[in-house]
Amino acid sequence: MLLRRLPSTAVSLSTAALSQRYTSYLFSSQRRLQSFNSISFYPTLSFLSFCSTSEISPEFTDLIADQSSKRGPLKPGLYLVGTPIGNLEDITLRALRVLKSADVILSEDTRHSGKLLHYYNIKTPLLSYHKYNESQREHTVLKRLKQGEIVALISDAGMPGISDPGTELAKICVDENIPVIPIPGPSAFLTALSASGLSTDEFTFVGFLPKHAGSRKERLIASASETTTQIFYVPPHKLGQFLEESSLIFGDSRQCVIARELTKIHEEFWRGTLGTAKEAFSTRQPKGEITLLIEGNSNSSVETPSESQLENDLRELISNGHSLSSAVKLVAEGTSMKKKTIYSLALRKFGISSARLFSLSPSFSDVEGRHGKPQS
Repeated sequence: MLLRRLPSTAVSLSTAALSQRYTSYLFSSQRRLQSFNSISFYPTLSFLSFCSTSEISPEFTDLIADQSSKRGPLKPGLYLVGTPIGNLEDITLRALRVLKSADVILSEDTRHSGKLLHYYNIKTPLLSYHKYNESQREHTVLKRLKQGEIVALISDAGMPGISDPGTELAKICVDENIPVIPIPGPSAFLTALSASGLSTDEFTFVGFLPKHAGSRKERLIASASETTTQIFYVPPHKLGQFLEESSLIFGDSRQCVIARELTKIHEEFWRGTLGTAKEAFSTRQPKGEITLLIEGNSNSSVETPSESQLENDLRELISNGHSLSSAVKLVAEGTSMKKKTIYSLALRKFGISSARLFSLSPSFSDVEGRHGKPQS
């Protein structure tokens, strides 16, 4: 960064002063201006700048547009633009160019995104696009795209479509042969994973858990048996609930990392076991979005649950609408026991004749396909 070429005292200058200083610095010689194409350039920005009312100088964005325009105009299509997850320094020159050049920017929250655009002196009009109006907006957006417009889609933070609106629109554009162009940017779960200290060789991004208790348990049971690092998004007010439920299924001794306020002033990485985390956060409700990572299952000898535990798990899943075979499959995924053994227990406990059910097919998989229901 050019910032490193300046005296350290320059860091304490205001954003506007630095912006002016950089402008004069860049234009001081033609040779330095040409070298701009091959380096990263940002003025010093404040942390958590979405709350800032200041802005950088117009010369900065004009310079970006001038240099980027040498690559030619953008082609029409849908641009999925990654935006900062908290610190405005985490945006690319390419993202700024697309946002400045687009005909319209689809935004999850226009007020929130308006602060980002104001900071970078970007005047492109905003159009709200969120989970509550996606279906209503599709026709209007598709019409503009088919007319050859450049449409940029951004979320409140991170990459569109990753636990945020954008997936359905991208699918429709693909079906309609409309170009979909990703503009890479920050991602909370990758940021957290890289600094977590947990295995990064393989991982499973789960995102937000379902609201329904039974569905949450199903997802946690499936995750607990996986050997890959499990990554969740957890609202701060539901952290206690998550730790309570996950510790029962994963076990208190499983290592976890709680990453909070990533890239912001109060960024925090809490590391320990699920059991310790449950105690530590029982009386403390943290603020800010949370990315929670749990280490994969490395224990080859999983503790065999008692018959009563299996019965309770099966009963809960069946009462939530699962067929017998579906409940057996979910319970088996979280244990070292064979599905056939759990199935036999289920048939015995819930009063279904094992002999009649298994006589319907020579294979256990065929029995599962019938959802455990005898045919007349």
